[in-house]
Amino acid sequence: MLADSLSDRISRRWWYVILGLAWVLHNSEEVLLAPQMLRFMQSDAPDFLRDFHAGITVWEMQAVLLILTAVVLTVIAIAAVCAAAAASAFGMTVLAALLGLNAIFHIGLLIATGVYSAGLATAAVVSMPVAASLLVQARRQRWIPASALWAAAPAAVLIHGPVLDWLFRVSLSTVRG
Repeated sequence: MLADSLSDRISRRWWYVILGLAWVLHNSEEVLLAPQMLRFMQSDAPDFLRDFHAGITVWEMQAVLLILTAVVLTVIAIAAVCAAAAASAFGMTVLAALLGLNAIFHIGLLIATGVYSAGLATAAVVSMPVAASLLVQARRQRWIPASALWAAAPAAVLIHGPVLDWLFRVSLSTVRG
């Protein structure tokens, strides 16, 4: 009950800030552990991940992660300025679903390979709870219609797949000049 009343007193704008902080913490773990992450992705990860990360250096991986973090923070900042808008609420539910999906991906990698990959700790301890809490709050306070809230999950899958692939490749080619 206390947790419910506390979460009800947090404004949408603050939920967006909390979501941004969760992204920063998660991506910071990946940036700091990029050497180990890249070694795992290039040797022990499933084939599709090995192929995707082939030829990438640690510095390039860190730079790409920083660019992707900046993109997410820019979207969150815009949404926070327009916090009352339904489009902002939908965008933040999609980013929360994306953060949760990414956490599931990290946990799935651990189950599939038995190897810790960078980002797993924050995925389990920060990303999942923040994503779930924001999505529950969005539903409880009816930030958007239920159908739009349900649409956040397939949108997150689309972003985690082809959109992230495209953003990663564009960021990598920018870094490489």
